[in-house]
Amino acid sequence: MEADMAWTKEQQLAIDQRDKNILVAAAAGSGKTAVLVERIKKLVIEEGVPIDRMLIVTFTNAAAAEMKEKIRKALIEEIDKAPEQAGKLREQLALLARANISTFHAFALDVIRRFFYQAEIEPGFSICDDAQRTILKEDAMDLLLENWFAADSEEFYGFLNWYSGDRNQSKIRTILEEAYNVLQSLPYPWQWLDEKIAQLSMNEEEMKASPLMAYIWDFIEESAEKALEYAQRSADLLDEAGLCRMAEKVALEELPQYQHIAALAEQKAFEELGEAAAAFKSLRLTAKKDEKEDYALIKEQVAACRKKAASLIDEMQKTFFLAPLCEQVMEMNKTAPMAKTLQKLLLDFDGIFKAAKAEKKLVDFNDIEHFCLEILKEPQAAEFYRNKFQYIFIDEYQDTNILQEEIISKIKRENNLFMVGDIKQSIYKFRLAEPEIFKEKYISYGKENANSIKIDLNKNFRSKPVILKEINKIFTGVMEDYNEEAMLYPGLDYDGEYSYLPEVKVVDVATVDAGDEELANLKNAEIEALAVSRIIKENLGKRFYDHKAGREREICLRDIVILMRGVRNYADVFYQILKQNGIESFVDDSEGYFDTMEINVFMNLLSVIDNKMQDVPLISTLHAEIFGFSSEDLALIRAAHKEGTYSQAFSAYAESGANQELAQRCREVLAKLKEWKTMATSLPLGKFIWNLLLETGYYVEIGAMPSGTQRQANLRALVDKAESYSKDRQSSLYSFVRYIEAVKQRKVSMGQVKLVGENDNLVRIMTIHKSKGLEFPMVIVSGMGRRLNYTKMGSGITLHKDIGVAMTLSDYEGHWYKQTLLQRLLQKQVHREEVQEEIRILYVALTRAKDILYMTGTVRDGEKFLAARESAMGGDSMYLSMADQASSLEMINANLLSGGQSEEPIYFVNPMSQAIYDGEVSEEEGLRVLRKLDFFYPYEHARSLKSKYSVTEINRKAELLESSFVEELAVPKFRQGEKKLTAAERGTVYHGIMERIDFAAAAREGIDYLKTAVAEMIEQEIFTAEEIAAVRLSRITDFFESELGKRCAKAFAAGSLQRERPFNLQMEMDGENVIVQGIIDCSFEEEDGLVLFDYKTNWIDREKPFEQEADRLRQMYRQQIAIYCRALAKTYGKPVKEAYLYLFGAGCGIEMKLEGKYE
Repeated sequence: MEADMAWTKEQQLAIDQRDKNILVAAAAGSGKTAVLVERIKKLVIEEGVPIDRMLIVTFTNAAAAEMKEKIRKALIEEIDKAPEQAGKLREQLALLARANISTFHAFALDVIRRFFYQAEIEPGFSICDDAQRTILKEDAMDLLLENWFAADSEEFYGFLNWYSGDRNQSKIRTILEEAYNVLQSLPYPWQWLDEKIAQLSMNEEEMKASPLMAYIWDFIEESAEKALEYAQRSADLLDEAGLCRMAEKVALEELPQYQHIAALAEQKAFEELGEAAAAFKSLRLTAKKDEKEDYALIKEQVAACRKKAASLIDEMQKTFFLAPLCEQVMEMNKTAPMAKTLQKLLLDFDGIFKAAKAEKKLVDFNDIEHFCLEILKEPQAAEFYRNKFQYIFIDEYQDTNILQEEIISKIKRENNLFMVGDIKQSIYKFRLAEPEIFKEKYISYGKENANSIKIDLNKNFRSKPVILKEINKIFTGVMEDYNEEAMLYPGLDYDGEYSYLPEVKVVDVATVDAGDEELANLKNAEIEALAVSRIIKENLGKRFYDHKAGREREICLRDIVILMRGVRNYADVFYQILKQNGIESFVDDSEGYFDTMEINVFMNLLSVIDNKMQDVPLISTLHAEIFGFSSEDLALIRAAHKEGTYSQAFSAYAESGANQELAQRCREVLAKLKEWKTMATSLPLGKFIWNLLLETGYYVEIGAMPSGTQRQANLRALVDKAESYSKDRQSSLYSFVRYIEAVKQRKVSMGQVKLVGENDNLVRIMTIHKSKGLEFPMVIVSGMGRRLNYTKMGSGITLHKDIGVAMTLSDYEGHWYKQTLLQRLLQKQVHREEVQEEIRILYVALTRAKDILYMTGTVRDGEKFLAARESAMGGDSMYLSMADQASSLEMINANLLSGGQSEEPIYFVNPMSQAIYDGEVSEEEGLRVLRKLDFFYPYEHARSLKSKYSVTEINRKAELLESSFVEELAVPKFRQGEKKLTAAERGTVYHGIMERIDFAAAAREGIDYLKTAVAEMIEQEIFTAEEIAAVRLSRITDFFESELGKRCAKAFAAGSLQRERPFNLQMEMDGENVIVQGIIDCSFEEEDGLVLFDYKTNWIDREKPFEQEADRLRQMYRQQIAIYCRALAKTYGKPVKEAYLYLFGAGCGIEMKLEGKYE
């Protein structure tokens, strides 16, 4: 929402309210950032509050930078509106550079640097990254365990026996590390640990009065109440079906048990409730002969309700009533001594870890906030910041943790807080965000209070009303407290024709398997990706009203995003399937860098240079392009020396191998490894790696592979990483290899280098977490049939900020362990929190959609999937919560239609039900069709025909071309070292520039933009300076000054222009069907059809009449353009109205004479 739009009543209140702490509950798309910026602007202009007297914190550097930029723009706009205040506003703009607009960590760093003398920290400290921290942490853990083993402590051995078994270090390391991570998220970790260990020694009466018992009763009452509802629903179903005898039987024999249990739960009669739960017995319900027909209609629904009711009582009994409370408390007491040993180990580890960081003058991200809090506990520092900041703003408040909340409490005044967020979008539990902080304030600020106020912003200015309506239906059924205040209300004023009902597309895998032999061999992800490909093709060109642009336009690829819970092992499948179907996409993966082939191979080479006695890296490096040993070569080496390691066998073969040629190659490898190891000690690390990439030829070879530009960028990023690593420390190849291994093992987030911009016309594939804060015209939420993974606790130790320290009761000698009441309670609490998080993640996903929303997933049994809805739907209080569902798709199934809508938005789809997805034929699918049509090829001459031809080959076969007009993919001569470029090679450069530049900017800014753009291409090593010098940039500006170029730029700005689009087209040759393959340079769409054009480097003879030369070129390229027109029309299902050649050599365009209609 733009700041100059009319504010709603609630937005205006949030902007204008003063002298109170304000909590703004801002729903998705409600314009919260615009409100926050407007409030800041008003404070500066109307109340004269200097911008540097405000603290504005958010959760990412990007968000902080964006916030600062929006404030800057708002102040500049105000200068134009109120020139009389220009001086004051320019002064505030100057202050903006040093304004406190930052992340929590950046603010905490400012506190530490200003008051470092009040904390135990050296002034010249540096911040260590995740990988450095991991290495230091591992070393500290090694030293900790070494010290305790050396002490030969019975206490330690007893702890190991209880929780590690056979003195297994890996398990004890995991326990200690996870416990330490929880402690680091708390403001006063050691005080908290003292209190939670003390509660393990409570007696029964103390337990009954403790907060732990309140948690237990909360779960018991919820289970008893839900069980009674399900049981009542089963009786109602029978009664409504006219089965009075059966309904009466349930009402008299089964319902009273549930009512009794619910009453005991309300009375909090623990022992009696345990006895009633243990004695509970479901009755056997059967229909008589005259009832069977009616009962058959509702049997599954009744059975599902009764089964769920009984399972709730059974689960409650097994969780809380396995023994009398006194016995369960005594079991908990027995874990207290081990908890104290855990405390000693953690304190020792903390001391060793801190000492290791102090020695290197390092602090990590956890230290920063803890040091900050330690400083702010001192009155002088806290008073300084209380006086400095007249107002404190916290964006994304739902993601705050306990430690950050405590920091703010030290510097806030009585009424100067402005907190904005949405608890429904709190999805960072794994980063220890605490949505309960927001919830507690939402409740307390909602009450009558002189110092605080709660404001709900629930008008959505992002999504069309039809999308909001379905989102409300879904979350009314599953999200806690999703009431009228939490619901989304339309903020967009739109009553146009382009409203598309959200759809759920379900692939019944069992049906697909049975109906298509080839699909039966595909994985679920591949089948779902095929369905998504179809959805995309069906929606390309669909018209919608773009509120941002203020006009109607058509959906193009860059408008579409595919969101997933996680992209690993799923997104790559989608990428490949989409590519096979002619849909360009990009996987925005923050964790896939070290999984890429090029990084794996090159890191193996570095490992071998450092230490050649490593079998797996050595074999990988030998087999890769770097040395090019075949599998047979590697097998010969091993066969000759079967004993010892492979490294030893390799060295032995180099000395005395039977195959002299192979032995010589082995010797050359060993000599090279030795040479490179020496080089690594004499060159800076980054320079050594770059030289190695060039010397081995690996950088060039990897660039020639599919996605070569991306792969080369990833390798350059490795060089940058090496330079960064060695900048602030003594580094070696060994230490760098170890550093990268630590990054990989600890799964430190590191995505591939991002080469895609927001204007690139391709589909984005990203995680739901990465999409937070973004919006898209069309959203496809995929992978919804995948099972949700919840934490399951076995034996061990778990810490929870509310429950405390839950430990297993173990007997190493007797080889048994037993979960305590505290552990079972903690399991329930963690599960509840994870369920709520999954619901919020789904909410974030669905609220990204502006105009079109799809949800997709696979199921194994479609009939069972639909039947589940019938049993799930009842009265207002009867719904299945997310906890009852195995996947988010099942949750959608149970709740999407709860509002009684007649139109059915859930569809079962077969991804192959329409031939080749109503679009162009991909190579894979084209060949599949041809295989199935083999019986159409009885003629001998067909054997001489290939099944796939390039457009070039078609032209040659028709004898219409003297030479190829499609460049070959071989390495051009200028890549081989020759200086002068041929016409074809210049064409490659022209094509490459036209593929990458921003057409709108080129048309608007001309040669200045082009020079900047090609300079970036040289810097990114897409082209060399010599290659760029061989083309005339003025020819490209000539193109954009032409009428055709202007039309292209307009189409680019509208998102309707396609570049370098590959196609596969089925056509007839010599009476036979073949697949023709090619690439269309450029095309765009206008109101009355498609326009196609192709770049050429041809010259024309100026001494001859222009039309004569134009006809010659038309005839030369007639067949090619005809094929391109057919392919383009088939792809979009729309006519091609015009086609052009653009001659960069001559600097002019030629309109082709289209023969017939291409529709």
